[in-house]
Amino acid sequence: MKFACPLLLAASALPTGAFIVQKPQLAHRLKHPASTSQLNFFWKKKSADVKADDDVLPDPERTMTSPSLAQTHMQGPLTVNGSGKALTREELDEVRKDLEKLKKEYDFKEPVRSFMDEEDTKWIFGGPPDYSLTNYLYLKERTHIHKPGSLEEVVENLVKTWEMERSHKADYKQHQSVDQDRFAISANGGKVFNNAEANEIGNYNALLNACPADIWDSANTSWEQSHDKFHEAFAAFPWEVLEVYSGPPKVAFTWRHWATFTGTYEGNQGDGQLVELFGFGTAVVNDKLQLCDVEIFYNAEEFISVLRGEKDVESVNADWNSGGANCPFAALVAAR
Repeated sequence: MKFACPLLLAASALPTGAFIVQKPQLAHRLKHPASTSQLNFFWKKKSADVKADDDVLPDPERTMTSPSLAQTHMQGPLTVNGSGKALTREELDEVRKDLEKLKKEYDFKEPVRSFMDEEDTKWIFGGPPDYSLTNYLYLKERTHIHKPGSLEEVVENLVKTWEMERSHKADYKQHQSVDQDRFAISANGGKVFNNAEANEIGNYNALLNACPADIWDSANTSWEQSHDKFHEAFAAFPWEVLEVYSGPPKVAFTWRHWATFTGTYEGNQGDGQLVELFGFGTAVVNDKLQLCDVEIFYNAEEFISVLRGEKDVESVNADWNSGGANCPFAALVAAR
């Protein structure tokens, strides 16, 4: 099933703020940035006014182990080498050097994930995650470079902060990227999960809930099991915002999620092919720019089919152009 983007018809025509990268070149097109000074205040400081409800007990502390804090949930090799193992300390050191070189050469900035140095945080892996590997692949392989201060950059950093908190903070009452009372999330018209439910089952189960059970059995897959399924598939799994079509309080946007399939998934060995997910979503935010109501739409079945070896990458995402990676509906609008 393909998901087009009817949001374009109703969304207000905001100016965007992106360089668009056409592989393998760097930036070749600049758009004017959206005015977002009123949005950035929340993410430029540490929030001190988000408190846990005294009458709600947090979940039992969830703890896990990993080869390193740079590879917590994604533990595959950087290249197809037959080992199926995570990067060594020496390999991670080289990645960090390459990351600094990339930042210096092109004046790139790493994404901002807020609330990573809050006191008394209960970390699932014993400490805050190290995003140097993910950030390196994100900066190197993204298709859009959003201008600093643009609406796209604000939305992208908000989602990255939410992902970090959901994946690495054991106590959901310490998640400051979401409105604790109002947060809800659904994908592809599936079940709407509230804050506590979404944290209990994990992001994968929430976002794959609408899949048939033979594709993803969320009802019988725990938080830990859902993450285990992807442990050996990729070295990292970067995510980017493509375009934003409307500003707060209801943000509409398209996105891309990708990885190099260097490891294995359900026994199927990847051969280093680029696997991509494209989709669109809406997110209602409050006046603190916290997520309240999130709806995501994408083709999960194709993605899983590629990982299982049932489809090749050339046969999926036919309506998306990864050079510009825009919503397929945009082409129809432009042709009129």
